[in-house]
Amino acid sequence: MLERAMKTVTAMVVALVCVGMHAQEASLSGQKWNVTVHGGAAYVSPTFTWRDEMMSTCVYPSAGVMVGYQTTEEDSPYAALFGFPNIGVGLGWDGLSTLRYNTPSRLKDIFNLYGFVERPLLRGGRVSLDFDFDLGMGFNRSLYDPVENPLNRNFGSYLLVFVGGGLTFRVALTDRLEAGLAARFTHYSTGRLGYPNAGLNDPAASLSLRYRKAAAPKRSRSIRPMDTPRRFFYEIYAGCGIHKCAIEWSAFGSTPSWPIFSFGASANWRYRPHLSTGVAVDMYAETAAFQARLEESERKLYGDETIDTYGPYKRFSSGIGLIQHLHYGNFSGFATVGAYLYRHYGYQDQRGKLYQRVGLKYVLPGSAGLFLAVDCKAHDFSRAAMMELTVGVRL
Repeated sequence: MLERAMKTVTAMVVALVCVGMHAQEASLSGQKWNVTVHGGAAYVSPTFTWRDEMMSTCVYPSAGVMVGYQTTEEDSPYAALFGFPNIGVGLGWDGLSTLRYNTPSRLKDIFNLYGFVERPLLRGGRVSLDFDFDLGMGFNRSLYDPVENPLNRNFGSYLLVFVGGGLTFRVALTDRLEAGLAARFTHYSTGRLGYPNAGLNDPAASLSLRYRKAAAPKRSRSIRPMDTPRRFFYEIYAGCGIHKCAIEWSAFGSTPSWPIFSFGASANWRYRPHLSTGVAVDMYAETAAFQARLEESERKLYGDETIDTYGPYKRFSSGIGLIQHLHYGNFSGFATVGAYLYRHYGYQDQRGKLYQRVGLKYVLPGSAGLFLAVDCKAHDFSRAAMMELTVGVRL
């Protein structure tokens, strides 16, 4: 089955090369556009205990196509600061249905749609070593079902969060064709928008062929002058996330979408046009209905004596952390690593002293600093807590 799937992937790659080259000549008339097709194999890593019970093979095919735009110094002064990245969108396929399964429980193919940022790390002559980061959505066709698909505790939602990244060694075959060999890592998760939520964390290897009209420009010592940013800026924000409770699912076999509200502020020092570091203070508030349901669930699982000893549940929690921004015009990526100052809302649900927030912000032009943000909050660098939407003001 795997051999047949790999032949299918090869045929897809050849077809996509022909289609991509034709589309490039016909419709992408600018010198900065490029089309890449890739195909390879990924490995289901044993990050969940039921893998070997569920499947007897762990290698599956993958393929995709990417359309990129090669930035130059003409586009934005930020492009030079980030090493003239190639940015664009990609469409991918992971053939999980080709695996050999031991029981009726199974995973099915996942399609992903994502944005990517790619930049060279090393370059010399006709070869380069590139790094890329991908972020987008996965579309999953197989859900957990206690009767028909009980071992698929990987996904409880059709819509997934897709994160990828890797290193690619490229060789310029001609002035317009590049071949690549990549080592990659991909992550699929519901981001707690659905439960169960074990996800997939899979390494992969792939071959690629890129058609381009212009190579990435070399970094210059002279960068076009930029407006000096304010050395300090401040943010005030409020948001809401959706949480699926693992404890409730363990106790009752299901869990609805519980809202969790967030409030916060940060003080940041922007020491370079594209970099800033600061301190953030965050507060979270659960609903009274969620607190009551969580306590009911934990009493069922751990007993009244344990929960009585734990003490009364509190709806509010707070923490403080370090926040790092990467700025590109009105966009910024950010990551916060924080520690709870106060937290007593559950005996076992989302335990841990540390929390993390990773996301994207966009400052609306002409809005005097109003921004929108989306992020994933996690605990102890391993367990997603919720996907969160935030509105704030940058001062």
